[in-house]
Amino acid sequence: MKPVDRVKRNKHYRCLEYSHDQQGELRLVACGMERCDPDARFGPELRDCWHLHAVLSGRGTLKTRDRVFHPRYGQLFLLRDGEEVEYYPDAQDPWEYCWVTFTGSEAPGIAEAIGFSPEIYCLDSEVETREFFALVNRIYQYPEMNAVGDLRRRGVLLEFLALAMEAVADDGHRRPVRPKTNECEEYVRLAAEFIRNNYYTITVEDVVDYIGFSRGYLSTQFRRHTGQTMQGYLMRIRADAAIKLLEETEMSIQEIANKVGYEDQLAFSRMFKGICGVSPKHYRERKQIEAEERA
Repeated sequence: MKPVDRVKRNKHYRCLEYSHDQQGELRLVACGMERCDPDARFGPELRDCWHLHAVLSGRGTLKTRDRVFHPRYGQLFLLRDGEEVEYYPDAQDPWEYCWVTFTGSEAPGIAEAIGFSPEIYCLDSEVETREFFALVNRIYQYPEMNAVGDLRRRGVLLEFLALAMEAVADDGHRRPVRPKTNECEEYVRLAAEFIRNNYYTITVEDVVDYIGFSRGYLSTQFRRHTGQTMQGYLMRIRADAAIKLLEETEMSIQEIANKVGYEDQLAFSRMFKGICGVSPKHYRERKQIEAEERA
């Protein structure tokens, strides 16, 4: 039977839950992701099932059996079936994590094979924890409550657990987290691609939600790898799209503003002038004069 969830949740909490009374030696009970508010807190409360978390950013505190751990970005932590736990984010750098909840007769052995011996609750991951996030997103692609959906979800659960097993040392001791320069570049590339494909409908917050990092961390990485802020990059893409429409169509300035994501023509004109140095109207007039001189 599923326990009552009394935790304060925000809009960044997502969770899919399935029957706690399934049959089988290894069953997926739930999965999800959460970017916690600084004042969020779970427990102390007795947990059912096994809950394997991958910390995507930030850090927090886990208390269990009179012991205290501080899982942080780049680590995995485990909540065990039948143990009372309390856990909460750091007030200054609250964590974001994804997780799978599983049960069955094979669950204890799998947890120990990953490296979670009875005294170990927290392990460094040698792979970028966003890989776990991607697997949870895959589980979300199979929401149907039928035999096919159950098998597909169970398959991704096995991938999640296998990745965890590969991500830590065979002897269960902590490894240093692998440098993440290449991974950061990849997420910046994905953020830039998302902006280029959706510039006319999105805000910077939508980019942050799509990638999944905290806004501060993603903004820092984006600027480090591109030399631009995300907002500046978004405006540049909008300005480039507007230039193309000004040069190749007879659409009005208001229509072009709407096409590139602005309801307010004045706000669009301010953005365009800030990027191009002239207003959209003057830009079009100048290009028309240049075309006539070439004719």
